[in-house]
Amino acid sequence: MTAISHVYNYTVRCPHIKDPSHPTSWLNHIELNRSCEIALDRITKWHGHSGTRLFEHEGFVVREAEQEQAYFAMQNNRLKDDNHALVTFKVIMDNKTKDTSVQEIMEHIIDDYKSRLSKL
Repeated sequence: MTAISHVYNYTVRCPHIKDPSHPTSWLNHIELNRSCEIALDRITKWHGHSGTRLFEHEGFVVREAEQEQAYFAMQNNRLKDDNHALVTFKVIMDNKTKDTSVQEIMEHIIDDYKSRLSKL
């Protein structure tokens, strides 16, 4: 029997720069949680609104959402002993953060996820 034994949900909120003398970075705004409820909610939502395909990175297809200013990807991976990992990625953008590279963010969090899997 197969089980989803590890769930990872990454969310990156690109910050607004309110004060140029105090720069901020999306690197300080990466959230990671392990909620099955959030993962299932995202999968259900994205299944109904699959968005526009932007690019692929190491087997992850990154899409732009139709209903919001966000980008997403998801995948499952087989682990040892018939376990599986489920991961979702969501990058939230707006008009003020258009200069931020979605591809750079996705590559960073995908690499982080792969690093976590390698330690299991």
